Amino acid sequence: MNTATSAAIRAPRGSQLTCRTWAAESAYRMIQNNLDAEVAERPEDLVVYGGMGRAARNWNCYSAILRACSSWAPMRLC
Repeated sequence: MNTATSAAIRAPRGSQLTCRTWAAESAYRMIQNNLDAEVAERPEDLVVYGGMGRAARNWNCYSAILRACSSWAPMRLC
């Protein structure tokens, strides 16, 4: 992901799910909210706050986190 793309990160808003469950949706939205250009310290470097408080190790890891959240299935309770 490049700087131009990272500056445009915004979490989905509203009540429509992107993921299969609201639990997964909350993690999915949280990581994106933390990298929103309006609040992140250096979103192009994945830095959320505090100098090196990063949301992910690199952009490949960031993408993998979003994919994992999108694919989480609901838990079945016995």
